[in-house]
Amino acid sequence: MALHIERCIDLKELFKVWSPTYRDNEPVEHEAENPRHDESFVARLDGRLVGAFAALPMVVTRQQAELKCAGIAGVAVMPHDRQHGVGKAMMEHGIRYYREGGYDLASLYAFSEKFYRKFGYEVAGYKYGIKVDMGRFPRFDLKLPATKLSAGEREQIKACYESFAKKRSGMNLRPENQWDRIIPSDSHKAIYTVGQPIEAYAIVTHDGSFWVEQKIDEFVWTSPQSYESLLSVLSGIGINKTHLSWIETSDSPYRAKYWDRGAELNAGSGFLMWRVLNVPQALSKLKTEQTGCFTFQVIDEHFSENEGPWRVDYSPQGVNVERSTEGGFKMDIRQFSQAFMGEPSLITLAMNDLVDVKSSQDLYAASQLLTASSVCCLDAF
Repeated sequence: MALHIERCIDLKELFKVWSPTYRDNEPVEHEAENPRHDESFVARLDGRLVGAFAALPMVVTRQQAELKCAGIAGVAVMPHDRQHGVGKAMMEHGIRYYREGGYDLASLYAFSEKFYRKFGYEVAGYKYGIKVDMGRFPRFDLKLPATKLSAGEREQIKACYESFAKKRSGMNLRPENQWDRIIPSDSHKAIYTVGQPIEAYAIVTHDGSFWVEQKIDEFVWTSPQSYESLLSVLSGIGINKTHLSWIETSDSPYRAKYWDRGAELNAGSGFLMWRVLNVPQALSKLKTEQTGCFTFQVIDEHFSENEGPWRVDYSPQGVNVERSTEGGFKMDIRQFSQAFMGEPSLITLAMNDLVDVKSSQDLYAASQLLTASSVCCLDAF
């Protein structure tokens, strides 16, 4: 039997595979005019359609650095064709395709972390789902001017979003068509901002019912003052609701300062897994104010080109990666992907014996480039 994977030409084939997996066999809403994903693939076994997946090309942050990332989504195999290697073949095709296409990273929301670990992915980062009882909602004075914008005025919040994104890792620097997925310019969503220029904002789809939970679609801040001012605005939005809920990154001010203010905390909307596709290329794109060098080695059963050993020299002028004859430490591609993104950090991984350390000096020097960082993506794909 011959299994072949190719770019999807007719989206009806993609939706045919997705229907039994994601829609309880109901037809998938046709998105040919405005598909949620920019690329999609189908798998055929002896010419018969058996599987499909999609991808969202992104540019994601590693703090100030920008990296090309493929957001893999909608991995599905026809129910009667499962457990025969179709999913495995699609995932192997995906990482090869995007590595050869010049991408630094791949990421995905996993239905089974165990399955995707087979292809070098690992969970990195965390986000909190915060749900607050309005009777205990913290009250603040509004110290910054507040404004309400329409969805059509979303251009005004982009600089604030980018500032927020570049303090963290994994944030998608959205092009215009991806902003359309978050807040279509013709939608009835409202944008509440504080500061001039804007220092924080919340995107809200208002629920007109009284005494229900009001969800905040997106919550972004750039300073403690803007965070508290935006909470002041949100307290007014929730005045006739039972609860307000939103998502924060793992460096959550609410978790740090207002734990006792009636909040329920959970794992947000799922864990994102990451995979470094091209180790030397990804490292060379990092930004740093430090100067140093280290050697290391990666274990990657899919791409021997990633294994090295590598010598990394870094300074504010750039990062240079070359082949080396030795490695000061060694780690699996899964743990390297975590350390590369920054959460858990390289030092945390080493403390948990997930790094084979021969030279503590090399490990320390690497930690000055691969610094700890909050890792989060606010986009679903």
